[in-house]
Amino acid sequence: MYACEIPDISVQTIVKSEYHWSGQTIASKSLYKGLSLWILHTKLSTQIMADHAFLRMEDIYKEFPGVVANDHIDLTVGGGEIHGLLGENGAGKSTLMKALYGLYTPDSGEIYLRGDRLELTSPQDAIDAGIGMVHQHFKLIPRLTVAENVVLGQREPAAAFCADNGDSPLPETIRTNRVVQSLAKTFSLGLTAPEQRIQALAEQYGFDIDVSARVADLDVGQQQRVEILKALYRDVDLLILDEPTAVLSPTEADRLFESLSRLADEGLSIIFITHKLGEVTAIADRVTVLREGRRADTVPVAETTQADLAELMVGREVLFRIDKDDTAHGDPVLDATGIRAADDRGINALDSLDLTVREGEVVGIAGVSGNGQTELAEALAGIREMTGGDLRVNSTDLAGASPRAFVDAGISFVPEDRLQYGCAEELSVLHNAGMKAYREGRFADGPLLDYDELGSYAESLIEEFDIRGVSDVTDIDAGDLSGGNLQKLILARELDRDPDLLIANQPTRGVDVGAIEFIREAILEQREQGTGIVLISEDIDEITDLSDRILVLYEGEFVYETTPEAADRERLGIEMTGSRVDDEPADAPEAVAPPAGAGSDTAEPGDSAEATDSTTDVAAAGDGD
Repeated sequence: MYACEIPDISVQTIVKSEYHWSGQTIASKSLYKGLSLWILHTKLSTQIMADHAFLRMEDIYKEFPGVVANDHIDLTVGGGEIHGLLGENGAGKSTLMKALYGLYTPDSGEIYLRGDRLELTSPQDAIDAGIGMVHQHFKLIPRLTVAENVVLGQREPAAAFCADNGDSPLPETIRTNRVVQSLAKTFSLGLTAPEQRIQALAEQYGFDIDVSARVADLDVGQQQRVEILKALYRDVDLLILDEPTAVLSPTEADRLFESLSRLADEGLSIIFITHKLGEVTAIADRVTVLREGRRADTVPVAETTQADLAELMVGREVLFRIDKDDTAHGDPVLDATGIRAADDRGINALDSLDLTVREGEVVGIAGVSGNGQTELAEALAGIREMTGGDLRVNSTDLAGASPRAFVDAGISFVPEDRLQYGCAEELSVLHNAGMKAYREGRFADGPLLDYDELGSYAESLIEEFDIRGVSDVTDIDAGDLSGGNLQKLILARELDRDPDLLIANQPTRGVDVGAIEFIREAILEQREQGTGIVLISEDIDEITDLSDRILVLYEGEFVYETTPEAADRERLGIEMTGSRVDDEPADAPEAVAPPAGAGSDTAEPGDSAEATDSTTDVAAAGDGD
């Protein structure tokens, strides 16, 4: 995996150097990584890593009311190692890492770093020990610049006090005076020197970021790199990344992996929390799998397969292929013409789109994030005002109607951001489950709600959709659920209404292989029941596996149409980026509605073809969205 010439010294000497390494005992961090990984792959690796790892977490136990999140877990990480932490949503990954970062205090167990036992009572203790963490949901202030976010919480002296190379305008006697230095550290007098250091770090690790730019003006991939810079600026030796690709496009994820490999080559130890099998096998050296709060196994990536990891995660063989039966498409459910809508800045995001979806048809909309997917989904769901066009559902004109009118018309909506738009995270699971059903007569108790009936309803959804981590629907808040279980709660609420039209925007983003399998099966089952479905996804595999027709959205326009049978991944990728194939005309399809009564559709509007059996491939469930 890594080539390194091993000097003629004993293993004990190497291990001892791990205890006391501070960047000087072993001058080269790359050599340090080479030594660590050599130890990792020797016959003595298991015992050595157990006794002398850079990080050791031993017998960690953490319990919350009604839930054992970490059940006596052991974890070891070598110096310069990228260690994958894999498991279903709710398996205990984030809890374990929050214990390592000082956000939670374990009920029992011990943590060692460089051989020294740590007492972590706060994140500051972890930072002081050289541990940094990038959370799944970023902790940035949008109105501040990159540099200001990075140094936030740090006491930064002015540049004159930072210089040690003769560039300081202050005399040596003043600059080095302890009283003056203390005052300089107490009062932040400037950002020039920190900005220069942050910019140097960004360039060193290939982060394409302007440190003077406002965070609000950065895309999500750049914001994540700002979070990593925050940790690097504090000279961490161990970096924890919690679901780092959950909000990234495939291209942004690839750039992240390149950066992490470069950091590991410099000797930084990295714990990579994920549920995506493809990511682990692509970047990690070893992987620890958690299942239901326990450590299922720790294995070298080179000695395992995605199928083995999936089985370790869920405790059973995962169905990597799901049958997608032929379904006859009925009458149009959605008939939208000339749709126009603006983004949050008031700039036009949709350019006169036409879209027809029939009963029992899944229309997949592929595209790179930021090309109008959010605006389209919200316009179709009635929560974003259209600036032009007509929209009919089952012949009911909904242009200009209220969001409630869209709900009453039989439209269900699964938004891309489940925390911000899919739930009220500080309300209970009961309230979130009944958010749309509460107006039904069965939940009425005179002028009040019948909470007993509503509670029974919520519990039935919990059981039917296998939503875990809910011991009491009235006591557990939606925001306390793991990502996959929250997504299943939202899906349960929307599908239980038996909708005529389902708008699903990134439905499997940020969820584990088991939840992906479940969600995709639920979507296909809804298709078989005659629901028209608009599936918006950046995951090409998901689009081709679930869809009956495929449209590519680029800069607010449909630029390409095809079918799963005729789809070519390379061609789809080219169209998603706005490039053109030389032998194809540049015009967008004249229409995106299928021929009446067709069972499936061909690449060109107006043509027809016989529907054929196909299967969805959940092997990509681990590969990402």
